[in-house]
Amino acid sequence: MKIIFILILIILSNPLHSYSDTVEDQVTDIAGELLCPVCQGQSVAESNSQLAQDMRATIRKKLKEGESKEEIISYFRASYGDTILGSPPLKGINLFLWLLPVISLSIGVIIIFRVLQTYKKPSDVTNNEKPDPEYIEKIEKELEDSKDT
Repeated sequence: MKIIFILILIILSNPLHSYSDTVEDQVTDIAGELLCPVCQGQSVAESNSQLAQDMRATIRKKLKEGESKEEIISYFRASYGDTILGSPPLKGINLFLWLLPVISLSIGVIIIFRVLQTYKKPSDVTNNEKPDPEYIEKIEKELEDSKDT
């Protein structure tokens, strides 16, 4: 009977423990998408500054209140602007900057392909024309003249 009671306690306590893990995982996930306003190049999840700690506490509080990830990110965007985002939104100039490497690479591949097509191997070039007899006579005459001198 005691074993059954212990097993029931373990089973019931596990979801509570996993819930706290998922909240912390969500806090880390959301904080990882936000840049620390006072630290250069660090996310809120990585930073140890007081502001980053306060932001993580705010995220945790909002998650416990039932707010979604998008609502929390929107809250911080309203407070700090788009610069708070770890990856800028895909609109306006940001969309162009995201697509620029792909466009450049595509244009480069097309240019290289076209240049390589213009070059032909010597074995691919066949000349079926017979040389002009006057030209051959002129060359032979010049060769004879060069032998005489």
